[in-house]
Amino acid sequence: MTSTSKCPKCGTDLTGATTFNCPMCGTSIMPRQRANIWIVMLIQIAASTAFMVVFRFPKIMIAIFAVMIIFGTALSSWAKTRPVPIPGPPKPLSRPVLFRFASIGIAICAFAIVCFLLFGSVMFLNSWMRWHQYEGQPYHHSDFQVTRVYFHRGSKGGVDLYASGTVEGNPEWMNLSPYVHSLHAQVRNEGDLSSLVPAETVIPIYFFPSLKGRARAQLDTGVPPAEEGHRAALEAMQYGLLGLVVSAGILFLLLRVRRSCYLEA
Repeated sequence: MTSTSKCPKCGTDLTGATTFNCPMCGTSIMPRQRANIWIVMLIQIAASTAFMVVFRFPKIMIAIFAVMIIFGTALSSWAKTRPVPIPGPPKPLSRPVLFRFASIGIAICAFAIVCFLLFGSVMFLNSWMRWHQYEGQPYHHSDFQVTRVYFHRGSKGGVDLYASGTVEGNPEWMNLSPYVHSLHAQVRNEGDLSSLVPAETVIPIYFFPSLKGRARAQLDTGVPPAEEGHRAALEAMQYGLLGLVVSAGILFLLLRVRRSCYLEA
């Protein structure tokens, strides 16, 4: 059953109307939701900006997120204001094979853009938090002597590798994942981990006495954790933005190619 919309003032049938005013009396017929969407946008920008300022995100990332929110809101508002087109017969194709390949390429590029946004953001956030966690913290080179290793498999499939031991005669804890990764070894259970990192193993570390928990003992890779996190954050941003630009460019070209596959009227 087709619903009919009418002007609240004069009762004119507004089905299929393409303007925001009644053609008979001029009364505005724009839904309030279209005005409220901009208020929601301001709230989103304020909340995201406050969060990113608290966690000391770079200004460029704050600006990028704000632009993305504005762009998404404008696109949503534009889509809602467009009249719903009446479906007609499909246009004939001059190159159906090319059309199919272009459509597949468009889907792949769209998926790539989502992946770059999602995984690039996660990688950047992790590196950014690590950078600022260790930035300016006093440390010195030391050794972690392993007493016992632990293998814990999480409910979501993740694996936590850590060890108890001593640093300069005091009991400490250490995350073993970076050390195991540096050995290029595969660990499937606690037995594998115990064989790879037996008791009395000495691991060179950066020791941060002012921090707590496993954050105090970090594997000595030749690059301090703060500098390592800084480099990783910049690389994640650079490669993520490059991937987005390349994917968006290819997507634009494929859209043009697919449009050229239709026969001219």
